[in-house]
Amino acid sequence: MTADDAGTGPEAGSGAALPVSAPRHRRARLQRFRTWRRSRPFWGGLLLTLAGLELFAIPLSGVLLRGAVKLVIYIGIGGVFGVLIGALLVAAGLMTWLNPMHKTFYSIAGIVLGIVSFPASNLGGLFLGMLLAIVGGGLAFAWTPVESGQATGSQSEAALS
Repeated sequence: MTADDAGTGPEAGSGAALPVSAPRHRRARLQRFRTWRRSRPFWGGLLLTLAGLELFAIPLSGVLLRGAVKLVIYIGIGGVFGVLIGALLVAAGLMTWLNPMHKTFYSIAGIVLGIVSFPASNLGGLFLGMLLAIVGGGLAFAWTPVESGQATGSQSEAALS
C-alpha cells in the first residue's frame, strides 16, 4: 500500500496527513450546496430568517443578559409581538427554503409581518428587522426557478455569438 493508496500526500510522515482527495470532496460539497441554493429562493429566505432572529432577539436580550425568565412577562405587549413576529418570520424564511413551491405565500406573509412589526414591535426591530423582512420577502417573491432547458452563464454568451 503506497501513500497515495492511503489517501495522504507525500508528506505523510511529517505530521501533515491531509487526504489528497480533500479538495475534491470540498468542491463536490460546494457544488451540491450551489445546486441546492439555486433551486430555491435562498437569499430571500436568508433575509427573512435574519429579520426574524433580529426581531426575536431585541425583546429577549434582557432575558439573555440578566438570565431572568420572569423578565419576559414585564417587557410588555411590544416584546410579546416581537417574539411572535420574529418566530413567524423565521418560520417563513425556513419554509421558503424547504418548500419553494409555496414561496409566494411565505414571501407575502414575510412582507406583511415586516410591515406589522413597525407599529407592533419596537419600531420594527429598530427598522433593521422590518427592512430585512421587506427586502427578503421581495427577493423570495421575485425568485423564479431556472428550467433545465434554459441557457445560463457562458452558455448564453455562446448562444448570442
